[in-house]
Amino acid sequence: MMAEAQRLQASFDFCHNPHAGSLLQGLQELRSDNLLTDVVLCVSGKEIPCHRNVLAACSEYFRAMFCNGHRESKEHKVTIHEVSPGALQLLVDYAYTSKVTITQDNAVKLLEGANFFQIQPVHDACVNFISNNLSDKDCLQMMHIGNLLSCQDLEIRARLYALKEFATLSKTPKFLSSTKAQLITLISSDDLNATEETVYTAVMTWINHNTDERNKDMKELMELVRFPFMDKQYFFENVEMNEEIKKSCQDIMTEARRCQHFPREIESPRTRPRHASGLREAVVVIGWTIEDENSLSKSSYITMTCDAEPTSSSWIDMTEQPEGFEGDSENPIPVAVLGTSDILISDQQNVWLYQLELNSWSRLAQMNLERYDHRMAVLYGKLYAIGGSGTDRDNTALSSVEVYDRRQNKWTKGVPLPQPKIQHAVAVLDSSIYVMGGFDESELTATMYRFSPGDSQWQSMRDIPGVAKYVTATVLNGHIYLAGVQSSIYCFRPSESGGVWSKVVSGVLMDCGMTVLKGKVYIYGGYDTTTGEESTDVMCLDPETQSLSHVGNMAKNVYHISCITVLKSC
Repeated sequence: MMAEAQRLQASFDFCHNPHAGSLLQGLQELRSDNLLTDVVLCVSGKEIPCHRNVLAACSEYFRAMFCNGHRESKEHKVTIHEVSPGALQLLVDYAYTSKVTITQDNAVKLLEGANFFQIQPVHDACVNFISNNLSDKDCLQMMHIGNLLSCQDLEIRARLYALKEFATLSKTPKFLSSTKAQLITLISSDDLNATEETVYTAVMTWINHNTDERNKDMKELMELVRFPFMDKQYFFENVEMNEEIKKSCQDIMTEARRCQHFPREIESPRTRPRHASGLREAVVVIGWTIEDENSLSKSSYITMTCDAEPTSSSWIDMTEQPEGFEGDSENPIPVAVLGTSDILISDQQNVWLYQLELNSWSRLAQMNLERYDHRMAVLYGKLYAIGGSGTDRDNTALSSVEVYDRRQNKWTKGVPLPQPKIQHAVAVLDSSIYVMGGFDESELTATMYRFSPGDSQWQSMRDIPGVAKYVTATVLNGHIYLAGVQSSIYCFRPSESGGVWSKVVSGVLMDCGMTVLKGKVYIYGGYDTTTGEESTDVMCLDPETQSLSHVGNMAKNVYHISCITVLKSC
C-alpha cells in the first residue's frame, strides 16, 4: 500500500505548446469565414471585419478604444483615417497570424501604421528593415520620418548613415532639398566623415540651390565649418576670395585666417577636430609627484590622456624632462603650447621645446633674465615670459616681460606689467594676453591687465573677484574661466569698459590645473584641505548648463599642476 501511495501524483502541470498557434489559426479561420466578428474597420472605402478582443490584445490603441467606454466600443463600423488601406490590412493580418512581409514599398507606411496603433513588434521590425536598407537617396527622409514619429532609433541610425556617407550624400539631388535643421545636425557633428573642403562645398551648393531663401543662413552655417582644419591653399584660394563669404562672415574669416597662420591660439567650436581629420585633442598634465614616500622628494612628471572620462589606466606617462631641467617643485612648471602640439617649458633662464610627434626635446635660446614661478603665453606665434621672481627666489616679484621669436631663436624685451606678478594666471583671448591675480612684491592682488601686440602699455581691466595664490585660467568660446579664487570658478566676458566677472560654480580645489577639452572646461587635481593631500579627481564644467561634475581620476597625486591641450594623431 505504501509503495502504491508513493507512486500517486498530487498534481500534474500540462502545457500544450502548439496551443497558442492553434488558437491564432482558429481565430484567423473565424475571421475568414466572417464568424463571430463584432467590428468592421473602414478605411478609404475598404472594409475589414475583425474581432474586438483580437485587436485589443495586439494593439494598445485598440485596447484603449474598445475597453474604456468610447463610442467605438459599441459601434459595428469604425472608420480609420490615419493609415492607408494596405497598411491596415497587413497589421490586421499580423494580429491574426503573427506574420507580416515588409518590403521597400510598404516599409514606411507599415511603420507609420504600427507606430499609430502601438504595435511594437511590427514597429521594431520596420525600423530594422529600413535601417538595414538605408541609402544616400533616402537617409535624409528617414531622419525626418524618425523625428516625425518620435522614433529615436530610426532617426539615430539614419543620421549615423548620413554622417558616414556625407561626401556621397552631398552630391545627390535629395541633399539640395534637405532642411536647414538637417544640414545643421550633420555639419555640427564631430562624427561627420568628410573633409572640411567637402563640408564647405556642400554648404555652398545647398545655399546656391535657392539663394533667395538661403543666403540669409550663410553665417549660421559657416559657423559650423571647421576652417582651421581646411587645407591652407584651398582656404586662401577658394574661401577667402569668395565675395559673399567676405561680406557675410567677416568675424569667422578673421578667426580662420588667424588659425591658418597660428594654429590653436584660438579656442572655439571650429577649432575642435572632427574624427575624420585623423587628429584628436589630448590633455597634458605637467607637475610634480612624490616617488619616495620616505624622503618626500618630488620629481617632475608629464602624463597625457585623450579620455574625457579618464580612469587611472587612461593616462600615458610621457617623456622624461630634458637634460639640465631642475625646476622648482614648490611651484607649477611654466608651460605653453606653440602650434598644434609643440610643448614649451621653462626653468630659470632655460626654455625647452618638446615635439610631441617626434618625441624629442630641444633647447631654445636662453631668456635674458633668470625667472622663477613666471607664466608663459603664446600669441601670434611668439612666446611671452611674464613676471615671476628674480634670481634670489625670495619672492622679489618681476614686472618685466620677454618675447621669443622662434624664427630668430631670440628673446627681446617686452612691454613690462604695471605691477610685479608672481603665481598669477595668464590667458590668451582673441588678440590679447590677460594677466590676473597672484602676488606683487608684498601681498596677494586682484588686479587684471590686458595687452595686445603693438600696445605701448598694459590696460587695466576689471579686478578678479578675490585674491588667492596659484590661480589658473583657460579660454572657451570667447570667455576666460578662472579657478583658484574662493574655491570657485569665475567667468570673464571682456569689454572695452573693463569686462564683467560672474561666478559659475563653487566646489573647486585650490592649486588645480585647468584646460579645455571637447568644448568643456576640465579641472585636474588640486589640494584638498580636508585630507591634506593632492586630489586625483578630474572634474568637468559644462558651460551650457553651468554644472560641475566628477568625471574621472588621474593615475597619481600630482602637485602644482599645469595643464595644456594639444592635438595628436589618432
